[in-house]
Amino acid sequence: MTKLLIDTNVILDALTERDYDYKPSQDIIRCIANGTVKGYITAKQITDIYYSLRKYVQTEEQRKAIIKTILETFEVLPTMKSDIVYCLNSKIMDLEDALLDEICAVNCLNYLITNNAKDFKEGKSIIMTPSEALSLLVL
Repeated sequence: MTKLLIDTNVILDALTERDYDYKPSQDIIRCIANGTVKGYITAKQITDIYYSLRKYVQTEEQRKAIIKTILETFEVLPTMKSDIVYCLNSKIMDLEDALLDEICAVNCLNYLITNNAKDFKEGKSIIMTPSEALSLLVL
């Protein structure tokens, strides 16, 4: 089964429809939810998503319900000290992006799905936008 690491921006676009082209992000999440592909996120992303949802979702109860759904939908990967050490020497300048790239590679995931593919040019993972992934996977 195809294994995808999903960047935080894809999840937030799907949940909040904040980007003009949010539909492919929703479609990727739907494919993960229905078991067509296997979706992964990092433990760190959970807190990032929760924090970002405060701008879009009114109540604490609603935000926690969304996080519970995310936890039911995705496998959550740990962040190890060695991952962070690698990132400090990565050619990817943004530490968060470097961390996603490293975790994708270390866990032998097929693709890293992001709406900011240009930020990962120096990485070692295969990077795709949600639209590219959908057309490749022909879901």
